[in-house]
Amino acid sequence: MSKTTKSLEERLQAHPELKQHLEDLLDLADSGIQSADKVEELVVGGIKGMGRQAIQDWAEQQEAAISQALRKANAEANANGKKNSTG
Repeated sequence: MSKTTKSLEERLQAHPELKQHLEDLLDLADSGIQSADKVEELVVGGIKGMGRQAIQDWAEQQEAAISQALRKANAEANANGKKNSTG
């Protein structure tokens, strides 16, 4: 993992779905649910949801980075390619 100077709030703003999952989990702490089993079920489900969302966000960032690198490489290849001659 890379170090970042962004605050947690700034980082969560860039990932609104993750922020919502986290807020949902925090809401459980303030809920009036009396059953530990139910709270455990909801927390485990919430953590799994956060994990899935984090993986999806990561995959989208990787796809964008690879796509950008390929576009750049293609543009450079076109600029440096052989010139077609009719003669």
